[in-house]
Amino acid sequence: MAARALRQAQDSKSEILQAALDLIRQSGAASLTIDAVAERSGFSKGGVLYNFPTKDALIIGMVEFLAGQFETEVSTARTSHESSKAPTLHAMIDVTEGWLLANRDVARAMLATKADRPELAEPFMVVKKRLKNAITQETDELAKAWAIWASLEGLHFSEAHGVSILSDDERAAVLAELRRRLVET
Repeated sequence: MAARALRQAQDSKSEILQAALDLIRQSGAASLTIDAVAERSGFSKGGVLYNFPTKDALIIGMVEFLAGQFETEVSTARTSHESSKAPTLHAMIDVTEGWLLANRDVARAMLATKADRPELAEPFMVVKKRLKNAITQETDELAKAWAIWASLEGLHFSEAHGVSILSDDERAAVLAELRRRLVET
């Protein structure tokens, strides 16, 4: 019985977090209020506040949710690259490509929030450390791996800061080039 209640509580939190992320994607960071999240999620304001007692708790929950989602997607994508020399890095390229399209507005909102809350980066730093350890175990061409990783980070950050000058086609060409460089010996 306790396991079922825990699962329901986790489902409720996930639904609220997804509604908050959808709200940011659609209307921007300024639209993130407890009332707006309650309306979007279908929960009462009290239901949202029960799961996330403050707006800060909601934001922290969103960052943790996104970090976990990124890591899960990399892990899933990694299975299709098991035979490569650097399956985790291949998966990171694949996932980054999707995230740059799907999570562009969320990244910008998180950046705006993080400006006065640097600790919000911690969930992503934990994930990045695990990914770095996996890559270190998978390849002995670490300089190449870090150059590719740095390129992916640059794509993420330029999108988050709203200063990317690349079109979608140009970004796709960069990602294709990173894949090509990853497989060349």
